[in-house]
Amino acid sequence: MQTERPMASASASAALRRQLPPWAALALLLLPGLALRAEPPALRYSAPVQVVQPAPFVQLALPVGAYARSRHGDLADLRLVDAQAQAVPFTLLAPREEALETREALQPVALFALPRRPEGDALPASLELTVHEGRVQLRQRGGPVTAPQRSAGWLFDLGEPAPEAARPTALVLRWAGPAEFSVAYALEFSDDLRLWRRGPRGQVMALAAPAGAATPASAAPGALTQPRITLDGARERFVRLVWADAAQAPQLVGAQAVMARHERVPRDALAELRLSASPASDPREPAVARGLQLDLGAVLPLRSLALELPEGTWVLPLRVQGRERDGEPWRELGQGVAYRLGREDGSVSLSPPLALHATVRHLRLLPDERAPALDAARTPVRLQVALASLVFAAQGTPPYRLLAGAADPTRPGALPATTLVPRLDDERPRFGRATLGEWVESPEVARDIARQEAWARARPWLLWAVLLAGVAGLALMVWRMARGRAAG
Repeated sequence: MQTERPMASASASAALRRQLPPWAALALLLLPGLALRAEPPALRYSAPVQVVQPAPFVQLALPVGAYARSRHGDLADLRLVDAQAQAVPFTLLAPREEALETREALQPVALFALPRRPEGDALPASLELTVHEGRVQLRQRGGPVTAPQRSAGWLFDLGEPAPEAARPTALVLRWAGPAEFSVAYALEFSDDLRLWRRGPRGQVMALAAPAGAATPASAAPGALTQPRITLDGARERFVRLVWADAAQAPQLVGAQAVMARHERVPRDALAELRLSASPASDPREPAVARGLQLDLGAVLPLRSLALELPEGTWVLPLRVQGRERDGEPWRELGQGVAYRLGREDGSVSLSPPLALHATVRHLRLLPDERAPALDAARTPVRLQVALASLVFAAQGTPPYRLLAGAADPTRPGALPATTLVPRLDDERPRFGRATLGEWVESPEVARDIARQEAWARARPWLLWAVLLAGVAGLALMVWRMARGRAAG
């Protein structure tokens, strides 16, 4: 019985095909083939890679053209080959984020000589303190500051502290002599010159190198000096310095406050694009015609946007929208105010770029309804984009070629950065450099892609036709079987 069932099934299938008309049987045979996905086309574009600075790992900055030839926003279809068409391993590195660095700036401060140690924390007789409208003012009687022959100490005025402003972290002293000294000091801090808080102690010195003494090549010639006084995070306005031994102290001629400023410094440069916009249009939203629209030419990682406004004074609140492809709905990317303020003295104040973190190809700038419309002919747009770099191992047979343009790659061509480059942070400064030549299109691949696209457009219609033919054939078969059974 187990051997009779397959035979019965095969005979039933043969009987079914005999009952169907030829066109319906052909449609059933073609149905599985039409449902299969077509093979992806080969890589369409190629460009030569020229190594201008050899190294074990070579870095190639990808231009916008590489993004335009790629058919994927993540550059998954990029491939690198050598002269023998062998694959060359590579990775993609995005620009690193800005680093927060601390930089020092020097500002001059006022200083006053202390002829003797004040008794009972009183103000020296040579200084006059006044309070006007809540502000403390300090000046020296009898004209400008003059250094006495042997000062017991010094009083420094760091200035009125501004709200949320950075305060000095140290003082750098300047003196006229002697050539060599070493003297200890003690610091005190106050906001009103009446109540004082004890501060840190330290040492100021200047040591001259002996004649004929050998010094390391990295050491600076001349005297070894220590002119810096640490303020230990003090927030008070006045600093009082008292020498431990006034006879050994230097003759100060000035001082500067060290201001620590935290700045964001870009570690990798961003690419800048200057594009001309076109008037925006949307039949469903007539108000959109007051804005601008841009096509970046490729799906790019956008970081900032700025308008080059015409001469005069402009204040334009606006919204920024974006999308990756035509036909997709617009999504909000951000909003801000673009301005250009022309001053009477001829200077101009410009708005900072609007920070944006999005991957788009199309942009739309919509001004507020209470602001004037944007003129596309007079308003270019400047963009900063974070274009990736391709880093490859210089192996194989040069020259190399970069390939792009696959419709559906089986997997991304780039390796993880940590897999390709051991100790990436240490190796990065030793990267070589390469440039990319002109892109060339393969005519055979272009024709194959055109056929694939035509087949993709026609395949749904053919599939529906085959399905309808199959349904019609099955209906005819059922009708014939019912008619034969009725006649029997």
